[in-house]
Amino acid sequence: MSRCSPVTSGAARPGAYRRIVAIVAGGAALLLAAAGVPATARTAGPAGVEILETGVLAAPRPVPGSDDRTHLVYEVVLRNVSADPVHLDRVEVQEPDRTEPVAVYDSRAIERVLLDPEARTFSRTLAPGKSGSLLLDVTVAAGARVPARLSHRFEVSGAAERTVRGAATEVDRREPLRLSPPLRGDGFAVYGCCRPPFVHRLALMEFDGHTFAAQRYAIDFVQTDGGVGSYTGDQDRNENYFIFGEGVRAVADGKVLAMRDGVRANTPQKLPPRTGPGDLTGNFVIQDLGGGAYALYAHMQAGSVRVKPGDRLTRGQALGLVGNSGNSTEAHLHFHVVDSPGLPLGVAGDSVPYTFDHFRIQNRIAGLDSEPEAPVRVAAPPAPDRTGRYPLTGDVIEFR
Repeated sequence: MSRCSPVTSGAARPGAYRRIVAIVAGGAALLLAAAGVPATARTAGPAGVEILETGVLAAPRPVPGSDDRTHLVYEVVLRNVSADPVHLDRVEVQEPDRTEPVAVYDSRAIERVLLDPEARTFSRTLAPGKSGSLLLDVTVAAGARVPARLSHRFEVSGAAERTVRGAATEVDRREPLRLSPPLRGDGFAVYGCCRPPFVHRLALMEFDGHTFAAQRYAIDFVQTDGGVGSYTGDQDRNENYFIFGEGVRAVADGKVLAMRDGVRANTPQKLPPRTGPGDLTGNFVIQDLGGGAYALYAHMQAGSVRVKPGDRLTRGQALGLVGNSGNSTEAHLHFHVVDSPGLPLGVAGDSVPYTFDHFRIQNRIAGLDSEPEAPVRVAAPPAPDRTGRYPLTGDVIEFR
């Protein structure tokens, strides 16, 4: 995950937002490629010809978002096992014993969410032998009943025009973690989950034969000036970025498992020269939150990390300062929670959903999913305070 802001103090730079998207890049991750899909079920076409393998990477776990909807965020992994291209024309997310689908993706929507993990591009067509991942975000109104199980109905053409079913999954009904904010202040723009433009969900990784979406709920925090700018003056100076030097705080009680300090800062808006797995997180802290959850705070300033392995942290304790180290192109804090510490990087585990105790939506940045990007500030919702919610991409928030 490096952070390349969609906007600057002046005009937006078309294409910059999508160009740099994940803390793990290059040789650090083996993207699904030819590895098959998890929990597979095969679907056959006419005359018993097999068409697709289908599976779900991890059971969705409900998380309440800042839009006052409950989000089920998960990946349906598909592999074309036929000899011909397969085109996905329609996907229905279904609940057993319910007539109407929970959600529907038409061909246009599929074009935006079916990821080719090798090319990191989107298309609704799977070539023979190729895999793809549907990056789904199914929502229900806040307070509404959340399905206990989901299944999927695929209308396909190409190898055969037919309807196939698969990728059944339980819904993990555990509550998300409730955390304190990792920052204090206002103007923090959120680049995280859950819909296009995808910031971190492209980073599907394989380690030791297991596939993870460690950054499903990861957030990059940058700080704005009340509009859409993240710095003032010369963009090549880290100290000109509003968030540079902001204090990073522990989101909960828990022990430090790993940390690193001493990695030099990058020159902003330039791709860092380091590409090895050990370089990606820069200066970081990994914290055990208990209950099988582990927090990663990444890209901090050299010389600022105040904790060491074995230290027992208290909620709100100072950890260090926001910087621009590791695989980063702009000062920001990368934060995520996973179900395995994944030492030394903190990315070899599946993403765990979380909410923050309280934040206020100051405004939103719209236009991030247009082509080219056209970011613009829009007003906050009429009731801007949020308690026990996950902030969504485009929110500009205040942490008290």
